[in-house]
Amino acid sequence: MDKYFNFKYSRQFLGIFIVFMGSPLIFFFKEVTGFGGGSAFTVATLMLGLLLMISPNELFRKFYKPFLPAYRLAVIFMMVVLINFFFINPFYNYIANSSIFLRDLINYASIFIFFILLLGVSNDVKDYFLPIVVFLTFLGSICLIYSMATNANFIIGQRASVVFGDGTTTASGNPHVYARNAFAGVFSSYIMLKNKNTLWKLFSLANMLLSVIVLVLTQARSILLGFIFTMMIFLYYNISAKSVKNALINTFKPQNLFLIALFFFGISYFISTQAKLVSIINLYYDAFTVTFTKAILTATGMEDAKTIDYSALGRVNTFGAFKKVLFESPWELIMGKGYRFLYMDIPILETWIDCGIIAFWSFAMMNLVIFRQALRAIKDGTNQLTTFLGYFYMCYFVTLFTGGEPYGIAYWFVFCVMIRFLGIKYLEKIPKLIQKKEQNSTPIMTH
Repeated sequence: MDKYFNFKYSRQFLGIFIVFMGSPLIFFFKEVTGFGGGSAFTVATLMLGLLLMISPNELFRKFYKPFLPAYRLAVIFMMVVLINFFFINPFYNYIANSSIFLRDLINYASIFIFFILLLGVSNDVKDYFLPIVVFLTFLGSICLIYSMATNANFIIGQRASVVFGDGTTTASGNPHVYARNAFAGVFSSYIMLKNKNTLWKLFSLANMLLSVIVLVLTQARSILLGFIFTMMIFLYYNISAKSVKNALINTFKPQNLFLIALFFFGISYFISTQAKLVSIINLYYDAFTVTFTKAILTATGMEDAKTIDYSALGRVNTFGAFKKVLFESPWELIMGKGYRFLYMDIPILETWIDCGIIAFWSFAMMNLVIFRQALRAIKDGTNQLTTFLGYFYMCYFVTLFTGGEPYGIAYWFVFCVMIRFLGIKYLEKIPKLIQKKEQNSTPIMTH
């Protein structure tokens, strides 16, 4: 049990998980407890996560070095954004819209507090994080399936998500958070499969299968694109000519051919007796291909009244507004046109038109250096925490071009985790006599 659980480090990573990956469970329990679309439950849960991260004996006494290149760029970006937030904010200042102004102010304070607490979390959480991620992503997927099964208004073929109340209200859970949860479930389970514990292997296989099903049910195009992109990276780093050759040799061994034939026979028989299941799979496949086709046609300007995708059309229109500024008054992009001037649903460009060239440069470069470190972590595969974070970041890297806003906590809680744990040196377990000499080499500050 000690191999998978340590009260201090498991508790701290549970807190981290609640803050940067806990949305699926928060949405579900808001629906179950009747809080609905209100924010009180969400705030209380995030505060619980922050409290779990605290180690009373070490609070503000010891800090660990983050990934400095990304950290410096993040500081530059946030300074520019905050200057715009307080002084160049024509639409969402305190006088014009006090509720949004206060909400954003609380969000920025939450990001700062979360990152400060992350700096106080030991690198040793890397040895205990994986069971938490595998179990809680599985629980998040189960919660979604349960919500679908108990929602009388859910129709097979529509996007799966948790809805509040009787399912007829406009306030509902975002399917993207469940798709991201499933994305994390696939890759955390893959890493867990390397574990020697048979029960954890079986549980990880079940979570991986369930996560793939949830990815399909949610029909979140951005996350599916991210999943395909990440699988390509996975294949690039894990598939070689030698491994393919060995796989083919093993495949054509008589006993393996027999097992393969038996497997396909069993699958064929199961499918032949499950006509309803086949029709559901076909329904989701058709919905998936139709929505992707509509998005592509709309993005390329080839849509008509029947094939228009209004989500993609919104991005096309806002990109047109960006191009108008770029070609007609490009000098305005030097300083930007003001905080939240234009919601583009393309975060990487929204930073430019809102806050200017310095914000765009720092945000783009920060994500570029994180992306490079994520690739390195995936390629090396020696540290389970950084390997998982490398895979998980790819989901967000794709959405930088496809959806969301660059100021939201949904992005910045994840960026904080990446900056804290990617791109740093981890001390391997070494004999105690040597360890005593190097025990203070990891923290950057102690009091």
